[in-house]
Amino acid sequence: MSWTLLTQSKVVAEPTTAFSEQDIDFCQALSQSIMGDIACRAYPDLIALGFWLRRSNIVELLAPYKASGLAYKPLGRVFHAAPSNVDSLFVYSGVLSLLCGNINVIRLSRRSHGSSDILINKLNILASAYPKQLARFQLVLCDYDSPELSAFIANTDARVLWGSDNAVQALRRYVMPARARELCFNHKYSIALLSADAVNEASDPDFSTLLQLFSRDNLTFSQQACSSAKTLLWLGEPDAIVCAQQRFWNGLTQWLGEKSLFNPSEHYQALATSQSLVMNDASIGHLQLQSTLVRLSCNKLTSEQVAQHPGCGVFMEMALYSLAELNSVLLPDIQTLTYWGLDRDQLRSWFSTQLTGIDRLVPLGEALSFAVVWDGVDLIDSFSRKIQFD
Repeated sequence: MSWTLLTQSKVVAEPTTAFSEQDIDFCQALSQSIMGDIACRAYPDLIALGFWLRRSNIVELLAPYKASGLAYKPLGRVFHAAPSNVDSLFVYSGVLSLLCGNINVIRLSRRSHGSSDILINKLNILASAYPKQLARFQLVLCDYDSPELSAFIANTDARVLWGSDNAVQALRRYVMPARARELCFNHKYSIALLSADAVNEASDPDFSTLLQLFSRDNLTFSQQACSSAKTLLWLGEPDAIVCAQQRFWNGLTQWLGEKSLFNPSEHYQALATSQSLVMNDASIGHLQLQSTLVRLSCNKLTSEQVAQHPGCGVFMEMALYSLAELNSVLLPDIQTLTYWGLDRDQLRSWFSTQLTGIDRLVPLGEALSFAVVWDGVDLIDSFSRKIQFD
């Protein structure tokens, strides 16, 4: 399949004014279409997307840029390569670029499934009411060796590459103009930090909330999202950590109950890769099964864990006596640190000393919430030419 256009518009795509009301109306219309569709309730990523696309949220996130005193102008033509791990992620990137006035062509992964199909249908339904927006928000399927893909990138003003390291490198081989910008969101590794004392002392309702937030962050997409934690850090005294681990894992197992989180292939991959890590990574102590989840104790983060961790319910566990111990083990590949039960001032004081890794620091339950600043990059700024008047 060389080049298949999945969204249709009868008008010619042209850049437009940044932050236009019609583009914001388009976001609201797509939000209403998603939120009003019962079928979308089966897809947590679509519900989150529909909520994010609301007019009130879009207006709020654009407000600081509109009030900056700078004139925001579109770059022109922007190519986006969508990842395969979270179906709807391409919409966030594409919509922000659309709001900046750009023409966008988005290459979907062939491994995309349910959510993407629903979104394609909804976008095409909106084409009659918002033809200019659909012309600037084109979804395509194509091979890596597609001549149309090569031709578009050769005349693009920016490209945004989401995906594995191999996928990013495969698309980087295409030559683009020297003036063009490139944003890469490659494979990342995230961690969660829990206070052992807070877990031990939590009331039953608070503990139930902890389990719910942890599951939302880390099990929604079979732990495949880059912002889902692969390593669980326990902060506290050794005895407190042991008690907290016992309460947490037993509680999580009971809370999950009979839910089918992973298919047989994913579970096999989790076990096989976990055994390989135990044999080949000296930092890993032992393997412990917790129902369908796998726990691997470790004493540091390693490049092997980042490269080989399969997701699918495998959690590295590391004990910390103090936050300062983290500084020596963090890697540049760390994206998100989620936290629960920690004093914010204590966390802020430590974070001021942290220089390597960690692009996001958010409370537990917010790992999958998309923000304009992603992986340390301000997307509105990156999709715009900012002009100052003196």
